[in-house]
Amino acid sequence: MEPVSPAQGDNRIDSPHLDAINLMLRDLRTRHDEIRHRAAFRGCTTELLTLQQELMDYLLQKKDSLLGVNSAQPQERDKSTTGAGP
Repeated sequence: MEPVSPAQGDNRIDSPHLDAINLMLRDLRTRHDEIRHRAAFRGCTTELLTLQQELMDYLLQKKDSLLGVNSAQPQERDKSTTGAGP
């Protein structure tokens, strides 16, 4: 059996965290019409979409941190916000 390098060991330890972040990002990118209709009825569509983007930015930063990636601002890095339109 070959020894595991520290980088590989770190990835294995963080894998559940990365999986959870990826699943949450996928959920945030999914269009949830029922929630959007409720937001429209309550007059908070703009706030909902802003919060959604803030959460995505936070999760992307956390993901990069776990992966050891030092990248640009979240807005520059991830322009794909599928399902985040009105």
